[in-house]
Amino acid sequence: MYLSRLHWLALLLCGCGAPALDSEPEALTSASQAVVLVESFRDSFNGANNANNTGLNDNLTARQSGTLAPATYTRVPGLWYSAPAPSIWWAQVNHIWHPDTLSFHESTSALRMDKPFNRDASGAFRLSFVAEPIVSDARDSSNWASVMLGASSASSGFVANADIDFGFLVRSNGGLTVFDNGTQVTVTPSSVPAADRYVVSLSVRDGQVLGTVNGTSFSATLNGPTALPGQAYLYLGAYLEAGQVTRFDDVAVSPVVDHLKHYGYYWAQSSSYGSHLDEVTAHTNLNFAQGPADLAACAARGVKCLLETRWQFFNGATLRPDYAQAWSQLVSAINPYLGSVGGFYVIDEPYWNGVSVQDLTTCVNTIKDTFPNIPVMVVHAVPSISPSLVTPARADWVGFDHYGPLSEVVGYLNTLRSTLAPNQKLWLVPQSFRSGPYSTDAALARANWEYYDLARTDPRILGLLNFGLWTHESSASAIPQTFAAQQTIGKELLRR
Repeated sequence: MYLSRLHWLALLLCGCGAPALDSEPEALTSASQAVVLVESFRDSFNGANNANNTGLNDNLTARQSGTLAPATYTRVPGLWYSAPAPSIWWAQVNHIWHPDTLSFHESTSALRMDKPFNRDASGAFRLSFVAEPIVSDARDSSNWASVMLGASSASSGFVANADIDFGFLVRSNGGLTVFDNGTQVTVTPSSVPAADRYVVSLSVRDGQVLGTVNGTSFSATLNGPTALPGQAYLYLGAYLEAGQVTRFDDVAVSPVVDHLKHYGYYWAQSSSYGSHLDEVTAHTNLNFAQGPADLAACAARGVKCLLETRWQFFNGATLRPDYAQAWSQLVSAINPYLGSVGGFYVIDEPYWNGVSVQDLTTCVNTIKDTFPNIPVMVVHAVPSISPSLVTPARADWVGFDHYGPLSEVVGYLNTLRSTLAPNQKLWLVPQSFRSGPYSTDAALARANWEYYDLARTDPRILGLLNFGLWTHESSASAIPQTFAAQQTIGKELLRR
């Protein structure tokens, strides 16, 4: 419901009155080894004195954190044409009716954070924030909250202006729009379900933006005309009408994320493709192992592995009649190394390989009945992914593999996510072999960064398990740029 004019006047006058798993595998990194990651910037907007210039630059030391803090803001018009700076009343912090938030009032305007910041070491700008485009409306408005990156400090801060290198807006009705140097580009999907507030995480790099809004991921291709700047100013804006309010909270630059826990490789230890644990242990904490002897190799190195259980349960796509006995034998064989089991991996791409839902459920339940606190992973092939997909309820970790453009990966991820229970965590399977759109080492390395970008934005994603090295590429030396990217990603994710 819109605020009345009298209500808004009072606002101006009174503003100064102001189920989890118990035993998920942990990264095998001691406290002395752990790297403490530091965000570039975060503003909670908490505790400002609204009577001091409507709180915009008050209490910065207490409410902000990160290497750029404290950072002041400057009010800018937020319009597509030249105009004077807006009234101080149009952007406030810790208003009595909007405590501990940044709120925009009455008319379109914007702010510029006065300290520019650089891309991170991978070449990306990363942002997160919470936005309420129009507070207390019917969630049917096309008015918006916007976040922008611009090389110039002289921009008016309008999301579609050409001097804004990257612009993103979320509408009250859930619509999403991206601008690339003033040109609107296609966003897939173009909207998320309408909500009172939108929790947004973005990874922006030359040619690509990947993000997640309220649990729905999206992608957009950036075309230029120029690459993103190496350094940019952050602009926050609101497009609203008299009587409306837009709110921001918890705005962060290069945010540290805590939901990603695991990084590893398929076939890192197996009789089929050899022993490669020593090549990857420094930047991984959970790798695929084929059988008991491979698990023993994991134990000898003090690392956890994801143990394959396919052959104990299935002959081809058919559940073995003696699966209970075969499983019991495997349990006995791995008992000396049980501390190195980070999870159980059931048959790969089960439904695409012809396994029935009933038989897959039997497999998962048998494992969980024996080891209730060890995660079980199911990875689907994309032909199986549809809104009607059924994954066994007791499967803890669920992933899928698709070796194509990230825009397609995003679509499959959203569909898979929609079929899962809230307690089931997601995994991504980054491509680690040259093929399709990633036919060169350089393109493949970039794709691995984009998989990481996507994983960082989505709190449902728990880990990444790379596929293709050793099975499709003879060795890491065949894809040196990709492997170097994976080493950097793994060490950052695991804080080593």
